[in-house]
Amino acid sequence: MRILLSGNKDREERFKLFQILPRIGDIDFRRKLIPLMYQENLFSHTFKHQIATVRKLALDGRHQYHLRLYSDGVCTGHYEMDYYLYQKEHMAGKDLRKLTRVERLYLAEALGA
Repeated sequence: MRILLSGNKDREERFKLFQILPRIGDIDFRRKLIPLMYQENLFSHTFKHQIATVRKLALDGRHQYHLRLYSDGVCTGHYEMDYYLYQKEHMAGKDLRKLTRVERLYLAEALGA
């Protein structure tokens, strides 16, 4: 279920990772992240110009990595409580953080950014 929103520009700017050039489409984005154990994120907000969203459960089983791709090639991402198991904590923003430098580099390499 998607919740369509016009966008939360400030929040997405905060979590901007990099721009993928040349741009890739949503299918290539997902295909490149499957080996890293990412999957389609079915329950999330959808922001203006967003073309894909994926998630990966963290090793602790309580948190997730959440990535979004936009039509201009910008990729955003953050680490947060898993929505499916901890809905209240997730919605409250508990443990929400930017990705570390190492996490960003790992994704940039996988996505060809």
